[in-house]
Formats: sequence, C-alpha cells, structure tokens
Amino acid sequence: MESQDLEKEEPSLRLADKICSSLFSSYTIDEIMDIVREHRDKSVFIYVRRDDPASVRILVDSNGKHCYRCGRILMVPIPKKFVLLEPDKLYFEMTLKANIMLALRGAQERELHH
Repeated sequence: MESQDLEKEEPSLRLADKICSSLFSSYTIDEIMDIVREHRDKSVFIYVRRDDPASVRILVDSNGKHCYRCGRILMVPIPKKFVLLEPDKLYFEMTLKANIMLALRGAQERELHH
C-alpha cells in the first residue's frame, strides 16, 4: 500500500519542484517577502497552470476578486506570518513550498499556511 501512495505523490512532488524552481529563478525570497510587505492588506498569490509550471508569477489581488484555486490553474496564497508577524526567511520559504504542495494535492484552503 505504501508504494501506491508514493507513486501517487511522486508526480505532485516533481511538479512542486518545477514550480518552486521556476518561482525562485524569477524572484528571490527577499523579493517575494518585499512584495508581501508592500501589499500587507491584500492577498498575494502564486499563479501558475499545472501544464506550464515554468510560467509562474506572483499576483497581487488589488480588487479582492481572486481566491485560492487548486484545479488546472493554481492560485496559491503566499503565507504572510513569517514575513509580517514573525519575520523568518527560512520558515517563510518552507511554508511557501508547503502551500504549493498542498494545493497540488487538492487541500482545502483552511489547511494552507497563512
């Protein structure tokens, strides 16, 4: 049974790695943290399509029109806690990666890091 679970998780892990790699080649952790600080009152998302993980971008929801999505298009909230409340670059990066993985697995929004 464990090998079946691993086989299911492997594609998600590979896709999460591709998305993270694309994200961090476009933005540094410091740049992402600065975006969150600059837009502290707004939701900030990672926007990427599952079939095109290389074209990941950061979207600031200025109008409140966007929300978490985990289907073909991913809208993954960027966690703010380790930027605004308890600044810590390492924990921020870890929770950001965790949110991407959770979204790929179809987690409920309440299960994500905020």
